[in-house]
Amino acid sequence: MRTKRYIPISTGAITALCIAGQAFAGGTGPMSEADMLAELKRMIQQQQAQIDQQAAEIAALKEQLSGSAAALQADVAKLEEEKADKSAVEDLGVDKMVVSSNSNIDVNLYGQLNRAVLFADNGDSSDVYFVDNTNSNSRLGLRAGGEVGGWKIGTRFEYGIVSSASDDVNQFDNNNATSDNFKLRWAEINFANDTFGKFSLGKGDSASNSVAEVDLSGTDVVTYSSISDMAGNILWNDKTANEVSDIAIGNVSSNFDGLSRTDRIRYDTPSFAGFTGAASANDGSAYDGALRYSRIFSGTKVAAAFGYADPGSTASYNNRYSGSISVMLPMGLNATFAGGSQDLDTSGRDNPVTWYGKLGYQTKFYDAATTSFSVDYAQTKDLQANDDKFQTWSLAAVHKIDDWATEFYAAYRFHKLDRTNVDYDNINAVMAGARIKF
Repeated sequence: MRTKRYIPISTGAITALCIAGQAFAGGTGPMSEADMLAELKRMIQQQQAQIDQQAAEIAALKEQLSGSAAALQADVAKLEEEKADKSAVEDLGVDKMVVSSNSNIDVNLYGQLNRAVLFADNGDSSDVYFVDNTNSNSRLGLRAGGEVGGWKIGTRFEYGIVSSASDDVNQFDNNNATSDNFKLRWAEINFANDTFGKFSLGKGDSASNSVAEVDLSGTDVVTYSSISDMAGNILWNDKTANEVSDIAIGNVSSNFDGLSRTDRIRYDTPSFAGFTGAASANDGSAYDGALRYSRIFSGTKVAAAFGYADPGSTASYNNRYSGSISVMLPMGLNATFAGGSQDLDTSGRDNPVTWYGKLGYQTKFYDAATTSFSVDYAQTKDLQANDDKFQTWSLAAVHKIDDWATEFYAAYRFHKLDRTNVDYDNINAVMAGARIKF
């Protein structure tokens, strides 16, 4: 039911009406009662129209203000939510998008992509391969940790994510997709204390891993003591039989490094005057130990490692010994040496040995980048057969741009194999690419 509205007549309207009546009286004649009522009705209707218009404008303004208030409340709520998220990150002491649900734990997402073009020529045929660089393959990982009462508690997950590994491709397979394309590298928990050392449990580096691979040259992303990482599955061409053999570079070369990454329990000592020791018990009844050293003397960097490994009952050798040392002088000159051997569990076989040497130079052509050059030589004897002699040398250059966290690299490597009663063509390989870390 619509409500009937009564509009009061204003004083101004009545006054105007009286003046009009007097004007009529002094002019053409007095205004009749009917005329006055008609004029009064007209004025009331005019005022009613004005009031209705004002009421509509007020209603529209209220609706607009209501919508603005709702929008303002939504903006305020969003700002408060963003402020809460920022406070949570600041409470962790890190400026990262990846955070833990536990405010006492710091979380770090990291990884790298390392892609390259590999050219290889075995004297009979040549090919180009688009590869993931096995010298330091592509990977993605997550670290988390905190500190309680002087103990640092940490975890690490890491997967290698590889397509066409540079040490897998060869003349008959330029892709070589395997289950290793997505491979677990780390899954460990660890506890560390400045006084008592570090305890690690799970999959990760054995104590002796990388003892033969200490290298300060800055070119180890493309050349270091593990020669076969670059083109290790390229097959030798047998000139005697005039055919491609089934022997690859990786079959006759090795740096005899430690037990790699495995499921283990490991202990590392605190540092004493630059020295640290490590020991681990690994899957398959394998045991190993290592001694490492790192120090700076008047601007000269020195790093070294030596390790021993017993591979357990499943290996074809009994013991392995290897080590390396690298020195970087203040002006950029550097030198690296590595060597190793293993005791074979095969009657009539000589124990294989290897040694590796590198000379390098590191400089800055401009402030934002470091450029490294190196030349190396390596030799492995008796690895696959008695009297085998594998030799190799390389030239390498790496240009590292710090602000991009990127290294551009290129290397050439020559390979030669001498074997009794067999003549093999030499193998030449070139690899160039880039590694981006994050």
